[in-house]
Amino acid sequence: MMSSLFSLSLVFALLCAVGPTDASDLNEFDNLRRLETIDDIQRIVYGDANGRVHVLEGDGTRFAEVWVSEYLEGAVAGLFVTDVNGDELEEVVVFTDRGRIYYIDSRDYRTIWSNPPGEYERITCQGVYDTDDDPQPELLFCADGYLIVYDGRDQYEQWRSDQSNLTSRQLLIGDVDGDGEKEIVLNDGYVFDARFFDLEWQSPEPFGERLGLLDMDEDGILELIGEFQGRYLRVFDVDLRREKSLSR
Repeated sequence: MMSSLFSLSLVFALLCAVGPTDASDLNEFDNLRRLETIDDIQRIVYGDANGRVHVLEGDGTRFAEVWVSEYLEGAVAGLFVTDVNGDELEEVVVFTDRGRIYYIDSRDYRTIWSNPPGEYERITCQGVYDTDDDPQPELLFCADGYLIVYDGRDQYEQWRSDQSNLTSRQLLIGDVDGDGEKEIVLNDGYVFDARFFDLEWQSPEPFGERLGLLDMDEDGILELIGEFQGRYLRVFDVDLRREKSLSR
């Protein structure tokens, strides 16, 4: 994942590199997303380490900055574009490392909602997922040592973990044990049921700094792939509660 520290020249270089049609490539970055194209004008939104969100417009090869937010009280730690509140319009959901969450209208860039200052001191990882198959997604994040599930439409804390010492830097969601239900996986070794939030497994060791999911042995169950120190990979069978041996 990319750091939230972006220079404008770096953003332009990234846009030229991925091209006008490769929107999925931008999802590899924590703080850079495409917005809906309006009247053939392509739009990009990104957040920076100085606590501001920027919008660029262009034709796919040349972009110009058209809007910058006010200071959002902390470095932008995560940014998502989705219909988070069920109004059939996309919002920009912004998380800062100092515990603030903002919904920004994706068309006129006004702030629709933000959580109260001081509700959380620090957010260390975040995601936006539909965990319960209702019309709108939930906000999942680790704040002040807890895993939090936040209702995206009505903006309230729906659930928090009993664990209060989580140090997670990444989370993801997927069916990692083949039971037909999704799990929330934290990189520091915790696996929670994504519907009822029960703790399914606490690994005796972390899963890595970065996580990915892949069915490596074609058994229909996703393996959890963890990256360590930017170069080493380990593979975990969550259904068997152990590290996977790659030998045959």
